[in-house]
Amino acid sequence: MKHYSKKLPKEVLWDMSVADTSCGITLRMHEPTRKGTILKCDKAWEGMDCNYAKIFFDGEKYCFYYRGAGRVDGTGSPRSHGVWCVAYSYDGKSFTRPELELFEFGGSKKNNIIMQIPGCCIDNFSITLDENPNCPPHERYKAFTGEWTENVKRLHYYTSADGVHFNEVAPLAAAGCFDSLNVCFWDELKGCYALYLRGLHDADPEHKIPYESEGHVRDVRLSYSTDMEEWTEPVRLDFGDDREEIQLYTNGMMRYPEADIYIAIPTRYIDRSYDMHNFKHLPSLDGMRSLAFEQGRERREGTAITEAMLMTSRDGIHFERTKEAFYTPGIERDNNWNYGGGYFAVGTVRTKSDFEGEPDELSLYVVEPPRNNATTFERYTLRDDGFFSWRADFGGGEVITKPFTFDGGELLLNFSTSALGFVRIEVLDEDGSAIEGYDSGRIFGNTTARPCEFPAPLSELCGRPVRFKITMRDADLYSFKFM
Repeated sequence: MKHYSKKLPKEVLWDMSVADTSCGITLRMHEPTRKGTILKCDKAWEGMDCNYAKIFFDGEKYCFYYRGAGRVDGTGSPRSHGVWCVAYSYDGKSFTRPELELFEFGGSKKNNIIMQIPGCCIDNFSITLDENPNCPPHERYKAFTGEWTENVKRLHYYTSADGVHFNEVAPLAAAGCFDSLNVCFWDELKGCYALYLRGLHDADPEHKIPYESEGHVRDVRLSYSTDMEEWTEPVRLDFGDDREEIQLYTNGMMRYPEADIYIAIPTRYIDRSYDMHNFKHLPSLDGMRSLAFEQGRERREGTAITEAMLMTSRDGIHFERTKEAFYTPGIERDNNWNYGGGYFAVGTVRTKSDFEGEPDELSLYVVEPPRNNATTFERYTLRDDGFFSWRADFGGGEVITKPFTFDGGELLLNFSTSALGFVRIEVLDEDGSAIEGYDSGRIFGNTTARPCEFPAPLSELCGRPVRFKITMRDADLYSFKFM
């Protein structure tokens, strides 16, 4: 039985887990809206391959960490250079590079580099702001970078008091393949640290995508620790009956604020070398495709494609994932439909709408491949809590929820309807009988926080097991919360 509290007051309707019965209701994924470039990576030290970003609020500003790598002069190997950088923002829309003067590049320290290891290309450097209430102040920021060779696969661990000056502690005693962004955070629901990392397994022929050319599959695995020293054996995420062998290149895992749900925006990857007839029509990537095919560069730079999907979970290990893409390379331009785009930053930001009077939005950040030798990070938006919704078409639908209890005297709805549509909330007792005085009537409009009013005070039902009967027509319901 679910209990709502001041700490977790919100139910986002991104799965059907709170529904006991439903008819005419589908789960609808929503497409993000592109808002423009927030950072053009045209500084010499950033190279041509910027990606693997993370963003979070440090109590004063938004910190946007990202990798700068490869081909600083337009030539050379992608692994010839690698640094880690930071940009700051106070609104989630405009970002600036601080001059940190920590590391020298090109004879100057006037740059935003926070990590550079001589003689080593840092492929990934994942930073988290530790929310463990018992975390010492000098370990408030934690960072992890993967090292892997034929004989060595380990994750180096760093700490920092300010998110800029990092000191290495030791390699973690966690097992795995670490050649991707490894996401670690304090999981309040579990009371321990959760580490989501890259894994590999042999493809199951019965569930392999027919035009997938690789025999191994990149997967996501989870390991726990209470002290950052001892770690559980990593286990693969569980997708239930969904056994299709989809390559998950990054995991993009995060706990969604104010709700007891995990959301991930993994990059999915496929090498389309079985469909070579397409590539003569696709963007040339400033000639990179020809180089990949004809001059011995890594072939997948010409044939692999990356994009993004969504995954949700209530416990962090059992996930539901979309088969349809959340983000695709989009209309063909001069630099897309290739390997390297569609990597979303880990983290979300609530930003002011660009239009006066409209509610705050949810901002997401994704890397776009190099154009004229400069990668960009683009901002995309959804409505608040808008990854998914419960959707009823014009024929209507109904959901009866599982029993739950709540605290608070007011119910707020995040919903949208047509002028002919509606959402209606009726409160039932645990056995499913209507409770007199708790029928909202038909509600219409489009808002992220509409009070749902009943003839009787909602506070009188606090702590009592109840159900909702939700009737909808030509409407989307995104979330509800108690205040």
